[in-house]
Amino acid sequence: MINLNEYIGSIATSLTEARMISDLKSLEIAEKFAQHDLLKHFSIPRFRAQNIELTIPVAIGELETQYEKDYQPIDNIEFSSQTYTILKDVAQKSSFDRKTSVQLKSVINNEVELLEKKIKATNDESKSLQAYSERIAEQFLAISREKIEFPVLTKRISQSLASQIKPKQPAKQEPKVIVESHKLQEIKPENIIQIKMTLNEEGMEWHTSEDDNGNVNSKLLPE
Repeated sequence: MINLNEYIGSIATSLTEARMISDLKSLEIAEKFAQHDLLKHFSIPRFRAQNIELTIPVAIGELETQYEKDYQPIDNIEFSSQTYTILKDVAQKSSFDRKTSVQLKSVINNEVELLEKKIKATNDESKSLQAYSERIAEQFLAISREKIEFPVLTKRISQSLASQIKPKQPAKQEPKVIVESHKLQEIKPENIIQIKMTLNEEGMEWHTSEDDNGNVNSKLLPE
């Protein structure tokens, strides 16, 4: 299978290359005409395609999804700050003592980095967040010695932070198509798409001009 845009582009490119081959042949003929006493007065035969109409049968094979390359599921600094705030709220404290605070922030920062890597690797935000919440809850209870039920704390962390995770967004979707005739014969007619294309030829040519200072400028403009 091939991407639809690549297939259509290859057809248009092939027609352009066909025109180039035709022009090269016209040039060859022109050189022969120029050397002939009678033919040099004849016009040079040249092929021009005014309208090329194509009907192209294809079948959609699959839809290929390409995701953004620089995917950042979370804002690490904000996520760490939110986690720390949740722990203070659950413990009903405005702040922790310095030793506890330093330990918690170190644990949170490390776990946030691991969470980001896991989401990127698995694309499973829910499962990754659940594992993150369990690890944070376990280490928080070990450090702070707070009397809080582990399942309650885990659930609170997970629910509070779910909205902070950015889902992976597709950058674009490219349909892949089946174009081989022997494969299309095996597909039901109602599943085949007929693409109709009309190509109009528009040539380009060099235009040379000279300004008041004698500078020569060349521009490629439509014929």
